[in-house]
Amino acid sequence: MHIRVRSKDFKLTPSIDGFAREQVHSALSRLDTDFIAVDVFLKDINGPRGGVDKQVLIRVRLPNRQVITVTATHESFYGAMGQSAKRIKRAVKRHIRKSRNFAKRRLADALLERRLAMATNLD
Repeated sequence: MHIRVRSKDFKLTPSIDGFAREQVHSALSRLDTDFIAVDVFLKDINGPRGGVDKQVLIRVRLPNRQVITVTATHESFYGAMGQSAKRIKRAVKRHIRKSRNFAKRRLADALLERRLAMATNLD
């Protein structure tokens, strides 16, 4: 899994970079989807003034050209990263579950249509 970490308005330290990569990897590694790309964007909204202004945005690009994005804001990058990692895990799981249910419904509809066609041919 290729994870790209970018920062805006501050210098990205190796500890924050490593933590971001570790959180995203642990959140997404068990999911059975091949990701095209995972981008993590870190931003300090208020600059050096402090406060609840550290924002983390995670964007996951899936093979079917869909993009899942989550964001979190916290007083530290570590807190925001933890929140957004949990959110992206839930969002990707939900997407996988919905796409599987859709595929099952399409298969069931196709089988039903085939049975109806066979039944009308017998009559």
